[in-house]
Amino acid sequence: MFDVGGGELLLILLVVLLLFGPKSLPDLARSVGKGLRQVRKAQEDLTQQIRDISADVEKPVAKVTSEINQAITARPATSTTPRSSTTDSNIDSSTPSDTPSKPE
Repeated sequence: MFDVGGGELLLILLVVLLLFGPKSLPDLARSVGKGLRQVRKAQEDLTQQIRDISADVEKPVAKVTSEINQAITARPATSTTPRSSTTDSNIDSSTPSDTPSKPE
């Protein structure tokens, strides 16, 4: 995620030490630790809520899928041959439609 080398990490720690001082550094570390714990806890809670919602949604979907499969298997097989709506007898070959008519 972050590409921080040893020198860069040392520079960051030095800047933090200069900004906050050696007396408040343990309190700062404690606060950061508490914050990270809270973030992890919130992440775990959110993940659990998503799993619960997913499980609640899967039950009705599985039921509907089962009903559809039962309806499909209970239905008698029908012929699937396509019907032609136009036949050769319906086409008027006396006047081609692509040739323009001649004015009189």
